[in-house]
Parts: sequence; structure tokens; C-alpha cells
Amino acid sequence: MNEQTLLKISDDDGIRVITLNHDSRNNPFSAALEDEIKRALREADAAPMVSAIVVTGGDGRSFSAGGDFNEVKNLTGGIDVDRWIDRVTDLYTSVLHVSKPTVAAVDNYAIGMGFQFALMFDWRIVSSRAEFRMPELKHGIGCSMGGTILNYMLGFSAMQKIIYECDGIRATQAKEYGFVNEIVEQDQLITRAITVARQLASYPRASYRSTKAAVGQSLIDLLHRSADNSKAVHRASFSDRSAQRHFERVLGTKYHGAAAK
Repeated sequence: MNEQTLLKISDDDGIRVITLNHDSRNNPFSAALEDEIKRALREADAAPMVSAIVVTGGDGRSFSAGGDFNEVKNLTGGIDVDRWIDRVTDLYTSVLHVSKPTVAAVDNYAIGMGFQFALMFDWRIVSSRAEFRMPELKHGIGCSMGGTILNYMLGFSAMQKIIYECDGIRATQAKEYGFVNEIVEQDQLITRAITVARQLASYPRASYRSTKAAVGQSLIDLLHRSADNSKAVHRASFSDRSAQRHFERVLGTKYHGAAAK
């Protein structure tokens, strides 16, 4: 797939809308897509005409069903795992480093990396049919980074329930957990996300920027500190080859997506 098509970018009166456009409707995170997202976020943050950023998966598509199995299946449990964890950490922190308001507009699935990526945004609006999942452990994939993020945001007990049950979390339950801010119907998702982004962008910029940097730094520091533990967990997982066997089963059905930390 041509890198230039991996994202669709548009502006709505100062609101930059970044739409993930992987050739799979599930928007799995390939290395190329991650690079394009990071580039697009940097450019939007630096653009004087952009006041806030919305990221979405596209009409009728998932926000992201996780890491791209076509790439992740090749991990051996060696230095390639370390590079992968560094890459994912960089993706998450690239959202946290954006100084302007960021809004995630989530439809359909946010699984694994997709779930964790959504948690990096200032505000999360989801469609009524959205579903979050952290299913890694039952597929032989480590969930150390996901557990670290959920523990930070929701607390230890909620984190345990999510990563050990491995069940889908519907929109209403996600709102009860507190990691979803609003639920709307699918046809109102982008409109509402832009409205909220514009509201956040209307605040005095100096106070918003400095507050966001101050409250977000602890999560950035945590992600960097936990990277070494995540590397050790994923080295063990991929050396065992349980994860690869899961990828082979899934790819045999011609489905692409759904792996993460």
C-alpha cells in the first residue's frame, strides 16, 4: 500500500481531522502507518492554522484493531521485540507530546494497541456500537504495557478485570469505567468530535498547553520507565511461540489486525 494513502487528512475551520486509512477496514498498526501518524501529529501541532486535532478510523471502519499481524508474526523474541516496543512507546508518546487539544473518535473496534492508543488522547468520543478489547493474554501475547497504562488511568482492580477477563467492553461499560467521555450515534461521531475539539481549542492556549504538559508528563515518564519490563515480557511471549501460533490461525482466515501490548 502506498504510504501516501495510509492517512486521510482534512481541515474543518481550524480542526485537523486525521483519518486512519489502512487497506484493512480494521486499521491495524503497521510500522508504516505508525510513522505516518507520528508525522501527521507533528505537522498538525506545528501548523499555525490548526487549533485542535481529531483522529478517527474512518466511516464504518474500526478505530484500530491493534498491531498488524503480518508484521508482528515475524517477531522472534530477540532484539526485534525491543525495537517493536520502542516503536510503540514512541507512537503513544507522540500523542501525549502534542500541545494542542486531541480528540479520539472511536467507532467499531479499539483492540490492544488500538485501545491503548485511544487512551493517549485528551478526550474520547465513541459511537454506541464501539467496543474495546484487551485480549492479549488468552492469545499468548504479553499485556504489560496495556496493564501499566490501565493501572495508571483506572486503578489496579479495574486493570486486573480488563486484562485477565480479556472480554469485550461495550461503549456504556467503557463510560462507566471512565475512559470514555461521551457516547453518540455513529452518524454523529465526527461532528461531535469536531465540536468538542473546537470547544477545547477555545480555551486560552497558554493555560491549556502548560496544564496538558504538566499532567501528561507523568504518563510519558511511566511509558519510558516501563519499556524495559515490556521488552522482557514480550521476549518471553514470542520465544514461547504461543503468539505466533495465534497469528497463524487468524491470518488463515484472511483477517488482518488485533495485536498489542
